[in-house]
Formats: sequence, structure tokens, C-alpha cells
Amino acid sequence: MEFQTKPLEKSKIEIIINLNDEDLLPFKTKALEELGSKLTLPGYRQGKTPLNLVKNHFSAIEVYEKTAVFALEKFYPQIIENNKIEAIGQPMVNITKLIPESLVEFKVEVAILPHLKLPDYKKIAKNKQQNKKEVSVDEKEIDEALKWLQKTRQIINQETKEKEIPSLDDKFAQSLGKFKNLEELKQNIRDSLRIEKQAKEKEQWHLKIIEEIISQIGEEIPDLLIQAEQEKMLDELKIRVGEMQLPFEEYLKQIKKNEEEIKKEFQPLALKRVKMSLILKEIAQLEKIEVKDKEIENKTNEILNHLPDPSLKDKINLEELKIFALGLIRNEKVFELLESQ
Repeated sequence: MEFQTKPLEKSKIEIIINLNDEDLLPFKTKALEELGSKLTLPGYRQGKTPLNLVKNHFSAIEVYEKTAVFALEKFYPQIIENNKIEAIGQPMVNITKLIPESLVEFKVEVAILPHLKLPDYKKIAKNKQQNKKEVSVDEKEIDEALKWLQKTRQIINQETKEKEIPSLDDKFAQSLGKFKNLEELKQNIRDSLRIEKQAKEKEQWHLKIIEEIISQIGEEIPDLLIQAEQEKMLDELKIRVGEMQLPFEEYLKQIKKNEEEIKKEFQPLALKRVKMSLILKEIAQLEKIEVKDKEIENKTNEILNHLPDPSLKDKINLEELKIFALGLIRNEKVFELLESQ
């Protein structure tokens, strides 16, 4: 078996595979069995015709072509795995040369994960770091949070039958939890708001870094990846609509669109999401960022323990969840690296 690879446009490669008769011989019996499975001859039940008769019933080209297909099913995955070709989707296969009892040549075209030429992402992170905003919490925000808490704790007067808002005092604070007084409750609100703002600021900072990197990338992204992300986004939308107890068909009627129109609208964001994922993966590879099995296990359990409905655990594909957890941890480590610049 011999093969050659050639890069194509839009993150695709061409693989020319040549198999000789020695490569093909082990698959000839399987090919005859396949061809004979639907063959009916006098005196034999369907699929029970002896192989020597099956061989006589089909042309040498037909037998050799079927043999070649079975051989390719073995050799193609070996080429992909042994040469670390990150193929995505199904390959497009054509037989370009076939000489019975001699050789067969295949031309295989397949999309691959693109390796992006990244700009100086550490420099970008350092520049963005200088523009990070300091997070602060003012008294107005604390007052608004306290007013919201007051409203949630309204009581009915056993005399006027009207709702009354409790007073903001130490007693009110103590009724909400382990707070000694009102000042301790205010401090807790202040700390919570600061943490929330810091998380949002960090998320915005991460996004600005990735968007800056995206703006400096010129490689084309395989359509397969964009289409897969569009499908994923559609599935996410269906879940959100389902949470509103609204049938998706009814939702489509309300917005006067079909699934294909929605997916088309998703295309720009899907492209952006794919690029973000590829960038984070590329940085992780360049920086030799590793994720340990124990980290994946812990993250997987954390996700499972935070499911709103425990019965959902039985419906989740654990292997897919582990891959998802791996991606989350890897991305977290990439951003930790960028934050350190």
C-alpha cells in the first residue's frame, strides 16, 4: 500500500491511495460474500450460492471494485491515524484506476481541522490587560439590592389584609440568614456584587482578546465545522424554547421562519464560535497545556451534580460529557495563561 497527500484549499487534503493485488487479496472473499448475499440461482437459497459460482456470475471489474471498497475501509483509517491527520466528516472517494488482479487507485478528498497561524496572542493579552477596568460597587447598587430583598419579604397585615414591606434594620438582616446586623448584610451584598462584576469583566476581557485574534486570522474554515455549529446552535434554541413549555413548531409559526432560515441567520455567529474554539485549541497545543484525567473526572461530576433534574443523568452520554469537560478545562487554562501576561 502506498499513498501521497496534497493540501487543498479551504482546509481540505487529497490522499491518493494505491493498493496492489497483495493488499486486496484478503478482502476478496468478503467481497464475493457481499455480492452473493442478494444473488439467487436455481437450486440455491438466496445468499447461499457457493463463492465459485458467485465469482462466475459477476464481471472481474465488479468483483475487484467491491474488493477494493472493503480494502479501503481498512487502510483509510490506518492512514488517518498513523499520520495524525485530523480529518472531519466523511471523505469523498473516487476510484481513479482499476486493473483486475493488479491494482486499484483511489483519490480521497477530506476536510481537516485547520491549523491557524496565530498572531502574537501573548502581546494581545498584555495590551488588553492594560485596558481592564477596575470593578467597584457603589451604594446605589446596594440600596437597590436591599429594596429588592424587601419586596421579596413582603408580609400580609392579620388586621388590614394589605401587603407590608419590612423595615431595613438588624432584625430584617437576621431574618435572611446568619447576619448579625444590617451592616453585615450590606457587606455581603457588596462582596457578591463585586464578584459578579469581576466575573462579567473577565468574560468581556476574554472575548476582546479572542476577537482581536480572530481579526488577524486569514485561514478559511471548513464548511463542515460551520454547519455542525449551526446545528448545535439550533439544538440549543430548541432546548431554550422547550424550557418555556412552547412546542418548537409553534415557535416557528410565531416567528414565521423555518429551521433552514434560522440556521442561515446563525451562520455569522457559528463561524465566530468555531474560530474561537480553534484558537483556544491551537494555543493549548502551542503552549503544551495538558488536562489530567482527574481534572476531567472532577469537572464531569461537577456538571452532573449541578443538573436541575437528577433524572437527566441517565440520559447523558458520559463520554461526550467528558470531552465537553476536557474542552472547558483546557479553555480555562488557556485564559489563565493569557491573564498572566
